[in-house]
Amino acid sequence: MLRRTFLAGLALSTVAGRALAAPAALATVATAKVTLLSTMLSDGYELGEWGFSALVEVDGKAYLFDTGANPDLVLQNAKTLKIDLSPVEDVIISHNHDDHTGGLITLRRELMTTNPRAMSRAHVSAGIFTPRWRPDGTDDNGLAPLKAQYEALGGQFVVHDGFTQLQPGVSFTGPVPRPNNETNWQPGLTMDSPKGRIQDNVPEDGALVMVTSQGSIVLTGCGHAGIVNICDDAQTLTHGAPILAVIGGLHLYSKPDTVVDWTGAQLKTMGVKYLLAAHCTGIEATFRLRQVMGLTRQTCVVGATGASYSLAGGISPGEIAA
Repeated sequence: MLRRTFLAGLALSTVAGRALAAPAALATVATAKVTLLSTMLSDGYELGEWGFSALVEVDGKAYLFDTGANPDLVLQNAKTLKIDLSPVEDVIISHNHDDHTGGLITLRRELMTTNPRAMSRAHVSAGIFTPRWRPDGTDDNGLAPLKAQYEALGGQFVVHDGFTQLQPGVSFTGPVPRPNNETNWQPGLTMDSPKGRIQDNVPEDGALVMVTSQGSIVLTGCGHAGIVNICDDAQTLTHGAPILAVIGGLHLYSKPDTVVDWTGAQLKTMGVKYLLAAHCTGIEATFRLRQVMGLTRQTCVVGATGASYSLAGGISPGEIAA
């Protein structure tokens, strides 16, 4: 397992088993932009799907966060948006579900002809390849069947079992602790554990955290760990820095209003000023979060393909969600 501490080499302390950097040593990013490349809502000539992917551009480096569901949709949408993905060498896979992993092989195969290192490293959390059993005994893990193909194409999976700095101010959470009882996943699958067969609660679900002078930007694929748990973890590991923006799927579309209201209240307490809610968040849930959090049509938006959030300009929703 690859485990690195946030700002390795600095004085460390430990909270709940997590390695922490000294508060004064936290690095921040100066520029950051996240552009949605796969989600349900389409704003133009791009295509929508039940899936998620986002391009992250931060301080001169780019990452692809998740790869959508259909094999070639992210690639097609990027071309439509006139985005060249061939310089992107690092992929982050938030969890094993096939609506986040479906484009991995196509992206690697197609883009390596332009840049041999394109999409060549896939950062994942420990346990992501564990089988997820359907009632009929077959495996529902969406990433495991792609492992051999990706590696045959020269791709490398980098497995993280904890909060890991990818560059100064940018970290992957790895598996997220879950002190709050958020159940943001679909029931029905099981997995093996030292205690026997248990419900699959997507324990490997991870997020990307970008620390800025204004607070942290949190990017999540589905938020299966619970967006409050994810933001709690980000705040613990950044010594209480406020959460500036939350982007991605929060898996609240089927939750009752009481759960959505609680989630919104917690995010408001954490200081969230921008919410670009996509994929499995739910349209009605997004509108309710906007109300609970005291945000506006400019700062809380249903994410469409091509929509973006930048540290310099806030949310650019596109026309359909404006």
